[in-house]
Amino acid sequence: MAGYRNLMVSDVVDGARSFNVNDWSTRQVYIALGNFMTSAASAALLGVDTCPMEGIEPVKYDNLLGLTAKGFMTVVACAAGYRSEEDKYASLAKVRFLKSEVLEIL
Repeated sequence: MAGYRNLMVSDVVDGARSFNVNDWSTRQVYIALGNFMTSAASAALLGVDTCPMEGIEPVKYDNLLGLTAKGFMTVVACAAGYRSEEDKYASLAKVRFLKSEVLEIL
């Protein structure tokens, strides 16, 4: 395994592709986020809801969680929790538009 690790580090971390590593890592996080949210949606039978958040201040998250010292950085945040039984909006009818109002087929 050491040989493979050295190969990956010399290529992705220190090599020609190192300038792309943060972009690539960010996309990997979004794949994991999608899996987390899908799993949580499946777990909705248990009452677990999720909501991804952008527009956050990553540096503040990094500082709060001590991520920089660990070599990590914040990309996205996702709240997960239980819906309030007093949520008056949860039982309202959902608004759905016709496909023709939303999509244009090219």
